[in-house]
Amino acid sequence: MRENTLHIVDGESTGGTIKESGLASSKQILCWRDALYTGPVPAKLTLRQLSRLRSRFWTNQKKATEFDKRDAALQKHTEYEHIVLWFGPNCVLCQLSLIQILSWFREQGVRAKRLSWVALHGGELHPQQIADAYASRRPITTAQMRLAERAWRAFRQASPASLIRLLRADLGAISGLREALTRMLQEYPRKRNGLSRLEGLLLREIRKRGSTKAAVAVGSIIMREPWGDVLLFDMLRALVEAPYPLLEYAEPFEGNFENYQFNGSVLKLSESGCRVLAGKADAVALNGVDRWIGGVRLKGRRVRWRWDQNAKGIVAPEKR
Repeated sequence: MRENTLHIVDGESTGGTIKESGLASSKQILCWRDALYTGPVPAKLTLRQLSRLRSRFWTNQKKATEFDKRDAALQKHTEYEHIVLWFGPNCVLCQLSLIQILSWFREQGVRAKRLSWVALHGGELHPQQIADAYASRRPITTAQMRLAERAWRAFRQASPASLIRLLRADLGAISGLREALTRMLQEYPRKRNGLSRLEGLLLREIRKRGSTKAAVAVGSIIMREPWGDVLLFDMLRALVEAPYPLLEYAEPFEGNFENYQFNGSVLKLSESGCRVLAGKADAVALNGVDRWIGGVRLKGRRVRWRWDQNAKGIVAPEKR
């Protein structure tokens, strides 16, 4: 049974732990490494086309082939009788990867009975715990594949309307999906101050401490929520280098702004940052925005949609 199973995992950590446990060999492990919560994920593209676009995004337009080996390995799924998906239920990255993969398998006509799901973060486990985790897997159902296809399609639309409609439906077939998609909608600029939810968390964390290293602010978020550190550090950089910076250096910084040295910089809120957090200024009106959320590109100093925390949903902004 072992040699006839493909394990699709949420990253190198999970893959390495599975390999060390003896459950699978390297050739049976496929790491699905694409943080779909940032960058363009537009509709009407094949897997190959989307992978090429995502590769260019991650490499600053330098390479289009970063995901070629991954996708080629996926195409060989017919060589396996069983396919096990290792993706945690309480993680935006995992949920988006899960619906992408299930949607693709549905497009290929793969029957649900060939698939199962380990709803755990394998990278957080010891090799000795992998056998129990594997035993906890549950068969994927046709209903889950249908829901994944619908969610993946909605996420990639050029408007949040489909995602909003989807959240009114019963999403119980895929544990954690509702929370993940809601988190994505909360990355739209807030009606009150133009900050995304994560930007707000970072600024409040720094305000609470008075001043702190970038790495401490990012680490405090990651300890509570499973977001990628690259995304959060990039957010901090954008807040520092904006035309009206919302963050500034509390101590002189002479390191490389673009690499890991920035992680040690000590940051504090600027006057503009304090005004935005207080709701007395709007981050988008001040600095503009250029951000992809699935298939939606938010760009400029005015955007068509905002997250309203009181209404717990997306609204059209009021004219200013």
